[in-house]
Amino acid sequence: MRWNPLAFLRRKVATETADSPGIRGAGESSQAKFGDPVTDADLLFAVKREPVAHRIVFQVAHDVFDNWFEVVEVAEKPDPEFDKAVQKVLSSLNAKAVFTQAAVFERLLGWSIVVIGFVDHGESLQSRVEKPQEIKDLAVYSPLTFTVQMSDEDKDKDSSRFGLPILYELSRGQGAEKTKVHYSRVIHFATRLLDHPYKGLSALQSVYDDLTVLRNVRWGMGQTMFRYGSGFPDIELQGATKKQLDDFEASQQFKNLQSRTYFLHNEKQTVEFKGLAGRALNPEPYYVPIMENISAASGIPLAILRGAQAGALTGSDVNEREYFKLISDLQSLYEPYLWQLIDLLMETGQIPEVEDYEIRWAGGFEMNELDKSTADLNRARADDVRSKFLTVNELRARMDPPLDALPSPEGDVVPGLLQKQEPVLQSSKEKEEKEENEADRNKPG
Repeated sequence: MRWNPLAFLRRKVATETADSPGIRGAGESSQAKFGDPVTDADLLFAVKREPVAHRIVFQVAHDVFDNWFEVVEVAEKPDPEFDKAVQKVLSSLNAKAVFTQAAVFERLLGWSIVVIGFVDHGESLQSRVEKPQEIKDLAVYSPLTFTVQMSDEDKDKDSSRFGLPILYELSRGQGAEKTKVHYSRVIHFATRLLDHPYKGLSALQSVYDDLTVLRNVRWGMGQTMFRYGSGFPDIELQGATKKQLDDFEASQQFKNLQSRTYFLHNEKQTVEFKGLAGRALNPEPYYVPIMENISAASGIPLAILRGAQAGALTGSDVNEREYFKLISDLQSLYEPYLWQLIDLLMETGQIPEVEDYEIRWAGGFEMNELDKSTADLNRARADDVRSKFLTVNELRARMDPPLDALPSPEGDVVPGLLQKQEPVLQSSKEKEEKEENEADRNKPG
């Protein structure tokens, strides 16, 4: 029987990590693999273990609400104290933290709810809100702690809520008694509806396969270092027979070697790695396309997705602008949920009631000093051009913030026209003075 030297490649796999790939990596087959259906448990695992998934869910949700907003009355003479009154109540309800957490759940699992704690005349949480007197608190629930039974959906085809939840069933933990809540007591978050009337898609759904590949690439990089970082052990026993080699290995004299694979042979056998000549593949050409796919699906620029600091890369300002354009778009999607809460606070009398208002988000992108100076210079040049045809008061109204109008006639002057008139007026005055002087010289004696 011919002796195959490759039979002496000893693999120590009994007590170490297996080689099966997958988003859980080593040997955990219950996790969804590439192309498999994705469950809530898979999404939870991804956000816990994948840095990119964590950034897509948590960082984005926090950036949407971190700088918060102001609520401004839309009227000819808006109440300057309206926002202060609104923010005081929102702060007492911890609304910023509540909406941020609701956005985290919504981005991760596709939908979430905020249950509103009313003081009202309703018989129970299952009944419609009646004559609400006060909103006492807000509580966030993820799809892991609430559900909607098919029997609790609106079955009336003539209803504007046909197919939508009438009741939500809440659970505060295993073994806890379940409670049903009427939809009028709920703010329902779902900004990515597609194939379901009220359950949205997770922000990770379209990138999950890429996250799977990315995890395997990282796992392979780690295995390369673990297996071959210190070299491939090649142990030669001169003149040894196969039995002697087996006995020598059984003596466990190799147990402290830091590589999972070694080659044990006598002087007549050799092993050689073909193809890459013992060198590992460069992971960059494989890693970058996956990150680009995730960037395209999530809308987050690649540099920010990778965690590059502002100013660290050329064009970082462009990346920040693109990213905060994404944040601005998301803020617009979350505005209806804020309107719902603010309208209810007006109904309970906790904030002043106004006919109309708007939400003005604080900007997230901050220009550097050079860009600010350039913007100020361009603005000044534009105002200089406008001064040729706008009055002083019209120019003052364009300021940020607008300046109060000046009384007539000062406020009705067009500065550009005045500057053109001054040389003409000056020339006429000089001419009159010259004629008067000549007349004085020509007077007799």
